[in-house]
Amino acid sequence: MNNFIINYIAPFMIASGATTYALSKINEKSVFKKIDNIKTLKNEPIKRRKPAPKELEGLVSILENNIDQKNLNNLYKNLDSVTVNRNLKLLLLGVKGRYNAKKNTLEYALENAIEHEFMHMSGSCHEPKHDFTQCGFVNRSKGLSFGKALNEGCTDLLTRKVFNKKTRFYNGEVRIAKFIELIIGEEKLKNYYFNNDLVGLVADLSKYMGKENTLKFITDFDLGFDLKMSSNPAYKVVYTNLELKLCSLFKEHNESLLKQIDYLNLLDDTKVTKSVAKIKKINL
Repeated sequence: MNNFIINYIAPFMIASGATTYALSKINEKSVFKKIDNIKTLKNEPIKRRKPAPKELEGLVSILENNIDQKNLNNLYKNLDSVTVNRNLKLLLLGVKGRYNAKKNTLEYALENAIEHEFMHMSGSCHEPKHDFTQCGFVNRSKGLSFGKALNEGCTDLLTRKVFNKKTRFYNGEVRIAKFIELIIGEEKLKNYYFNNDLVGLVADLSKYMGKENTLKFITDFDLGFDLKMSSNPAYKVVYTNLELKLCSLFKEHNESLLKQIDYLNLLDDTKVTKSVAKIKKINL
């Protein structure tokens, strides 16, 4: 049923986004070829050297109190040179805020967008010598375009947890990130995110669904995200399919009663997934 949705129903629904779908499949082939040779930057442990810009002072303190020290290297490195600006013109682009990892600039139009962009900053690093950038799970090595949906989902999930934020735009991405978190563990997901360890995350997920299926899962997630960004409702079909896969994996591998409770609570937020599962008699 899952493969049927992604291979037949979704392509039919995205007739208006045929280019998006075609580019996704081309990119998927590229990911399969290049993933084993990607470069990953490793930051040496560093200590905080400079005070944070006034807009970020409180956020830095909160993050330091909630995240293990080993996951703060990118934060401390970026604090040395980050530029923070309020830019109301972003609203004309339909954007509340943005972080540029290459330039190490954080811009925001609305104050409630700072936390999300700050989280991006805390999980990003740039190597000027080779013009190579990593941002959470997005790795630009070898010309890859991979992991942006997972990256936004995890970024907003962490933003909600650490800063007790209530956000809505990335609900679908956050929900999928929560399912992944239940499967591999909260601390592991944090470690992978803050240390740009896409390779480690792929290896971990591969234990549950195999490497090929893991890479396809992440590229399909990106496809759904691209459709969403172009206002194509077919993304909902893609996301539902991914949620069903994760539900099946969780039920197969979970042995924790506490996680089972969290899983059932999360499932209550996935009304479409629950409905499809009941119709198809899938055991969730």
